[in-house]
Amino acid sequence: MKLDIVKKAFDGKTVLSDLSLDFPEGRTTLLMAPSGWGKTTLLRIASGLDRDFEGEVEKGGRNVVLFQEDRLVEGISALSNLLALGKGKEECLESLFLLGLEGQERKKVSELSGGMKRRVAIARVLLMDGDRFFLDEPFTGLDEETKEAVASVLKKKLKGKTVVVVSHSEEDGPLMDSDDIIYLGEKENGRKN
Repeated sequence: MKLDIVKKAFDGKTVLSDLSLDFPEGRTTLLMAPSGWGKTTLLRIASGLDRDFEGEVEKGGRNVVLFQEDRLVEGISALSNLLALGKGKEECLESLFLLGLEGQERKKVSELSGGMKRRVAIARVLLMDGDRFFLDEPFTGLDEETKEAVASVLKKKLKGKTVVVVSHSEEDGPLMDSDDIIYLGEKENGRKN
C-alpha cells in the first residue's frame, strides 16, 4: 500500500510534507516517530479517514482502525460494546476471553480499569472484517505481561493481513514480530527490513 503526502496542514500550519511510504501488503510494519510528529494524522490519512491533504493514498481493501482513544460507550457493558457491531454473542465473548476479560463482560465500561478498556477496544477491532489494520499505540495502559499476551493474540488473529502499528516505543517492533520498521522524524525515513 503506497502513500504519498505532498502536504497536510491544520489552520495553515504544515504538519506533514513530502512524505512517501510503502506499507507492504500482508506484512506488519511498525511506524515510529517522536511525540507530536503527526503519527496519528498519518494513520488517519493512510486509513482513508482524513482526505483533506495534498497527495494520494493507494486504495483497496477494507480498513480497520484502532484509535489511540478507546472510543467505547461507557454506560453499557463490555459485551454490549461488541454486540453493537452486529456480531453474535458467542463470537463477542470469545474475543473478550481471548484478551483475558473473562468475568468482566457484563461490567459497565465505566467500571473497568484503563487497561481493561484498552483490551475491550482491541477485542472490538478483532471482530471487524478488514484487510488492513491500523493500530494507534495499541498497548497504551497495559502492563508488560498483559502487553505480551495481547500482542500474541493480535499476531495470531491478524496473520496475513496488512498491519500498521503506530508507536513511540521501539519495543513494539519485536513484540509484534514486525517485518518492517519505519522511522520518521529524528531518523528521517530510515527503514529497517
